[in-house]
Amino acid sequence: MKHFAKLVILTFLLIGASVAQAQKFGHINFEELIDAMPEKQEALNTLQKEYNEVKNLIEEMSVEFNKKLMNAQKSYETMSKTSQEMMEKELQESQTRIQQFQSSAEERLMKRREDLLNPIIDKAEAAVKKVAEREGFMYIYDVSKGSQVLYYSSKSIDIMPLVKKELGIVK
Repeated sequence: MKHFAKLVILTFLLIGASVAQAQKFGHINFEELIDAMPEKQEALNTLQKEYNEVKNLIEEMSVEFNKKLMNAQKSYETMSKTSQEMMEKELQESQTRIQQFQSSAEERLMKRREDLLNPIIDKAEAAVKKVAEREGFMYIYDVSKGSQVLYYSSKSIDIMPLVKKELGIVK
């Protein structure tokens, strides 16, 4: 009976050791992966173009406002009280419109950034998952700066080359 108990314990230990050895851990710098994807640069170029267009519109609106302001300052003393009040109100409304446009534009550009970058992130995540499943990794850890890495071992395998290959990014 003692031999049988020892045999059972030894069997469990061997099974546990083989299971532990079969667990593969990998890591990837996800930010670096995203930066290596050509789609990211295309998205950033599109965003920069749209940002420049909005910036130019705001500058045009500001130039127009400054012209109105300068004209108002020149003729302010010669205007009637009613005209002065109307001019002040018009200038305030113009300034408010510029601020609202700028705020709205910032929100739209942030949304546009998400719309352009989220599919790229989704594509990268899918490639990481596909490589992890194909290569038998149990866990993949993101070692990007600022990421919340729960565990990192020098024995884990950097899967960046495998994911780049999956995405067709070969350098």
